[in-house]
Amino acid sequence: MFVATTAFAQSADVPFNGVVVDKQGVGIARVKVSVEGSIKYAITDKQGRFGLTNIAEGAKFIISQKGIDNVTVDVAGYRSLKIVVDAGKVVEVQDSKELEDAGFRFVKRREILPSGVVLGEDLRRTHQTDLEQALLARVPGLTKMNGEIVIRGVGSVNSSSQALILVDGSEVSSLSAVSIQEVETVEVIKSASSYGVRGANGVISIKLRTR
Repeated sequence: MFVATTAFAQSADVPFNGVVVDKQGVGIARVKVSVEGSIKYAITDKQGRFGLTNIAEGAKFIISQKGIDNVTVDVAGYRSLKIVVDAGKVVEVQDSKELEDAGFRFVKRREILPSGVVLGEDLRRTHQTDLEQALLARVPGLTKMNGEIVIRGVGSVNSSSQALILVDGSEVSSLSAVSIQEVETVEVIKSASSYGVRGANGVISIKLRTR
């Protein structure tokens, strides 16, 4: 029981809540909070609040909006942040126990990824060592039929239903050739007409981490 509970806790998402306010403490809406080096970002609500998940201790946020020109903020190991902006500059950054205690309240519907994109870090959190198994467990609509990776909802025009698999733009025959530890993002594309006949069954496009 203890081992199972521990494994679940390790694989669960970890919330990170924040708020962007002016010098008077009034929340600033529609501020984009991007995670540097990632495709993940959030947009603040009417009260200036935003939510993300699984933010590394050494991560940096890029704060941007009209009048706020891509200001960098260090996370510095905090689990929440109150960010004070004045005249387009960040003048104060502090953690907030109230925001931290809010859990996933500000994450829901505020953490944004392009449609069909999964982060490698989220796949590794499944504790699967095999990329194929991690994707099948994490990506809705992805399944394995007759030994082939198939994207449900994509009609096959070929004898095979196998999706086209690309790694940094180059075709590979299977996911077994890719280490889950090297994956930065995986994009599952249903409408893949730009790939011609080879993309008729959909595309799984994998981007590897740069060293």
